[in-house]
Amino acid sequence: MKVCGETLSGRLDFCNLDVNDTKAFTRLGKMLDQKERVTINYFAMPPSTFGAICKGLGEAKLNAKPARVVMEKPLGTSLETSREINDRVGEFFEECQVYRIDHYLGKETVLNLLALRFANSLFVNNWDSRTIDHVEITVAEEVGIEGRWGYFDQAGQMRDMIQNHLLQILCMIAMSPPSDLTADSIRDEKVKVLKSLRRIDRTNVREKTVRGQYTAGFAQGKKVPGYLEEEGANKSSHTETFVAIRVDIDNWRWAGVPFYLRTGKRSANQVFRSRGLLQNAGTEPVQRDLARAAAE
Repeated sequence: MKVCGETLSGRLDFCNLDVNDTKAFTRLGKMLDQKERVTINYFAMPPSTFGAICKGLGEAKLNAKPARVVMEKPLGTSLETSREINDRVGEFFEECQVYRIDHYLGKETVLNLLALRFANSLFVNNWDSRTIDHVEITVAEEVGIEGRWGYFDQAGQMRDMIQNHLLQILCMIAMSPPSDLTADSIRDEKVKVLKSLRRIDRTNVREKTVRGQYTAGFAQGKKVPGYLEEEGANKSSHTETFVAIRVDIDNWRWAGVPFYLRTGKRSANQVFRSRGLLQNAGTEPVQRDLARAAAE
């Protein structure tokens, strides 16, 4: 491992620049020789800077194929700002060069979901409201905000986790079998699930959701501050660090089956779990078969 680290570090170069200074990207261009490699631009930056970065790359002629752009959430804070970001990126990169990713989809457990659901006839034939009583998706984190107050207090746990990571997992659990396993077919089935979500608004939000903040206490044997006591904290902030939500899907497959999504920071244990609980009546043989299939 040490040898690998030394080899890798010997191939690293750094270019310090201001993303709002388009001329500075010329220095970056001199460091890169696109004729010899495929350049992947991974935006580990606030989404508000994506437009300026793409402009700089474009003016420095660093946007020519096969150069690629990788963008991770959050892509804006609303539909309007998301469209603005995508339009701005589209001025300098073709759609085939743009990759929007969710790193949670790379977790081994999530990657196994598609195989578990669609490669085993027991799950294909029993994965719906006839046998499933409810579904739980839980992501509990032992850590706090880890010095990210500036970002996190604007986003909160709902935007940081629910609207992207947990909804992606929900879609993979609830989607119908795609016509094939291509990215487009899987995406289309996910969209169908999202369009079937029952709306949560001001009339039912108190019934469907729970929000909270972690307070001071002990984690892994060490004293830790509460959310409002973190460095740089706004003492009057109401931003949630824990959220639980009941989601209902109005389609034939999941009618009457609640999905419970919950996630929070400073939890007692680190947990990443998704499970479907079977109904009691008449499901003993199915439950036994599903348990056997899951163990294979």
